[in-house]
Amino acid sequence: MRLPVTKIGSDGAHTFELDACLHRQFEMCAHLEKIADALPSRIDTQAAVKIAHRLQETLRRCHRMEEKIVFPLLLRLDPQKVSILERLRIEHLEDQDHASDVSHAIREYVLESKRREAEELGYMLRCLFVSLRRHLAFDRDYILPLYIKAVEI
Repeated sequence: MRLPVTKIGSDGAHTFELDACLHRQFEMCAHLEKIADALPSRIDTQAAVKIAHRLQETLRRCHRMEEKIVFPLLLRLDPQKVSILERLRIEHLEDQDHASDVSHAIREYVLESKRREAEELGYMLRCLFVSLRRHLAFDRDYILPLYIKAVEI
């Protein structure tokens, strides 16, 4: 679901970075869904551990970029967007907390032989990737185009 983005203005590199972050997070969701679909016995344990390891850092890095670069520019151009951007910041915190729980649960399931019920782990995974995809769709359809317009000004 990657959008083609052309380099724009002095913040063109950040436009590429935002697009890349959205793409990485969509990929992460696809990996989480693959793990959930493979439960209980067809799980690729090596891939699951890699995802558990990368999940939190990927979200943190992408959220930090949005909050330090994208959101301030959008607020400067339209202060009325403050409630939307504040809601997105809160969602970032919730997603990061949930990602921490999911990473821990995957590691427990795979490495520590503390085999939670597969249904419980599957539910956790699905809750995370469904909410992340919803958030990312908003970012892709609303925030990214606003940001592209903002850097053109």
